[in-house]
Amino acid sequence: MKSNKINDKSKLQNLAGPRVEEGKSNGKLTLEELRKCEGFADVSDSEGEEIIESLYKLSLIAFNSKAT
Repeated sequence: MKSNKINDKSKLQNLAGPRVEEGKSNGKLTLEELRKCEGFADVSDSEGEEIIESLYKLSLIAFNSKAT
């Protein structure tokens, strides 16, 4: 079966889209919390924000796959 990259990407975006309500406390790590984790003490602000966003999206995918 041939993979359609456009459809695959949109499927992933749908999975990553939040189905949980986002409020003030959205549960994302802060840079300070990330830097307390082993191996992340010296990450730059931009690198840290990218890591935090990736972890958040991954957690939404995991949460939503359990919810369905």
